[in-house]
Amino acid sequence: MAAQTLSVTDPKANDSAGINLNSASYTGIVSGASNGVEYAWEGTIGVLLKNASGSPRAFVFTVPVPAGSGLTAIGSAPTSKTYSVADGVTQYVDNAEAFRDPTDGKVTITVDGSGTSALAIAQ
Repeated sequence: MAAQTLSVTDPKANDSAGINLNSASYTGIVSGASNGVEYAWEGTIGVLLKNASGSPRAFVFTVPVPAGSGLTAIGSAPTSKTYSVADGVTQYVDNAEAFRDPTDGKVTITVDGSGTSALAIAQ
């Protein structure tokens, strides 16, 4: 299975009502390195990572640094960004250009467990 596309929610598109984060439509993330979600990188997008698994352990969300990124081109060896999110927690993640794949312009997020989801928000 390939990564699912994560659509971006714009809070300004809802007649200035904003977004109710408790009832928003999060996209479920399928566990595994070749799965996850992806979205087109844009400097104004932030992502919410949600763990509603009911599991007693935190799940690790990973945002991999793609090969050929601007950082690797200048000889830097960046590491993937990881976020440990406990059950019942929703965590905000900033968007960084270093995680944009230069070949398709997308950012990918994977996770090591089921019952997790994500929501991309334009700021």
